Amino acid sequence: MKIGVITAFIIALVVHLMILLLLFVNVSLDKPQRPQDSKGNIMHAVVIPPAKGNPNANTNNKAQSQKDTNAQKEQEKKQQELLKKKEALEKKVAEQKALEAKRQETLALKKKQEEEKKKALEEAKRKEEEKKKALEEAKRKEEEKKKALEELKKKEEAKKKAEEELKKKEEAKKKALEEAKKKEEARKKEEAKKKAEEEAKKQASERADSIEDDLFGMEDGVQGGQGLGSGTGTSEVYGTKVQTLIEQHWRIDPSMNGKSVIVRVTIGEDGLIVQQNCQGDSVVCKSALATLDLIGMLPMPPKGCEDCKNIVIKMTPKL
Repeated sequence: MKIGVITAFIIALVVHLMILLLLFVNVSLDKPQRPQDSKGNIMHAVVIPPAKGNPNANTNNKAQSQKDTNAQKEQEKKQQELLKKKEALEKKVAEQKALEAKRQETLALKKKQEEEKKKALEEAKRKEEEKKKALEEAKRKEEEKKKALEELKKKEEAKKKAEEELKKKEEAKKKALEEAKKKEEARKKEEAKKKAEEEAKKQASERADSIEDDLFGMEDGVQGGQGLGSGTGTSEVYGTKVQTLIEQHWRIDPSMNGKSVIVRVTIGEDGLIVQQNCQGDSVVCKSALATLDLIGMLPMPPKGCEDCKNIVIKMTPKL
């Protein structure tokens, strides 16, 4: 049976009171006692004056002295027994206190372990909640990324549709120009061949400039490009259109200002960019090639124009 500290203290107090009471009751008040010597013996010195006129006085005094000695020894024996009992009780009380202290220490250790376990569980719960929040945040970002990709896809589709519309308009204008050229050639059929060819080249150049301005325009901040395609005038016109289309989508920064590069583009019959490379400043080349990747597809080269499939453009960004 386990007892508390207070209960053990009360028991010890009662035992000590009982021991003190027993000591008080058994103490003899007849004669004072001398302390024991180092060997545990008690020495008594009693002075008995000789009795005058009584021959038996000496004998009576010796008997009384022996009686007192026996009584003293009996009293000391009782006191030693009480002292032993007291020591035994004190030892028992001390053992009870030690057991109670150990029990309290065990309870404190158990309580500490329970608190540490509780803290560990709370920490694990907190980490689990943080992990859950992190997963939710990652899911939200993934959804935002997916939404951004869908938006980009819509923009790409809109861009492709605009390019198709531009291509249709270009073909319609090209057809109109061809019709006008035929009529002009018929009207000037009687003129000299040389004069007609020079006039045709002049008109083709003027019409090319007009088509370039009508179809593409110039983007603010990008000037100074020069088509380097060799061959017929048709390839030069087509090269100029490709250059203008690149300039419209080209993003430049002040570090690129005035640095010329040579861009070579190989184009398929359907307008798809087959190959591309660039010579010159690495930063400007990287930006120009990235613009071609963004465009993806160019207007279809004119039929019968082999030179239009390999365009060489000199480009110089200016702010």
